[in-house]
Amino acid sequence: MAAATCSVAVLLGGCGTAPAHLIKAPLKDLVLTLSEIPYPGFVVEHGSSSAGYYSNQRTAGKNGGLLRKLQSAGREEGYEADFNRSQSPQQAVGPVVIESSASIYRSATGAGQGLRLVGAQALAAGGTAVSTGKVGDQALGFMEVRQFEGTSYEAYIVAWRQANVVAAIQVEGNAATLDIQYAISLATIQQRQLVSH
Repeated sequence: MAAATCSVAVLLGGCGTAPAHLIKAPLKDLVLTLSEIPYPGFVVEHGSSSAGYYSNQRTAGKNGGLLRKLQSAGREEGYEADFNRSQSPQQAVGPVVIESSASIYRSATGAGQGLRLVGAQALAAGGTAVSTGKVGDQALGFMEVRQFEGTSYEAYIVAWRQANVVAAIQVEGNAATLDIQYAISLATIQQRQLVSH
């Protein structure tokens, strides 16, 4: 379930006026840690192919056009931390997968270019735009629905910009028990990390 949309989050950026300062903290300090997840049963997803550092090359894959756009936007690098719980999505209330990411750009303007790319890609992949409320300097939200063995699964993505950093939370789980508020509450926790640097 996580593989379909995991790379969307690590591209992210936002737009707006130039910030008073640029965030230069280590990327791992800008994503959620296990102790910050308020839902029971989550563990770090060891061996996840989507976790870790994301160079522009890894983010773009074989898409040369996307690679050029990331480089032009001044994206330096991204990082993603993945968490899951062993409960079946049919039995779990709320998310069963959480992905937390952050990408650093050389400027807030460049991060704005990155967010526009993410929005276009999420919509092209079948995502539906959803409201996120106020998170950071600018935020976007998306929902995707999938079917697996007779169960509807949803993924919610909240992406936002704080200064020159773009962060994202993606939650996935059973459509019957999942909504955007899970992603927004986690984004609010991660946003505290960004404003503290």
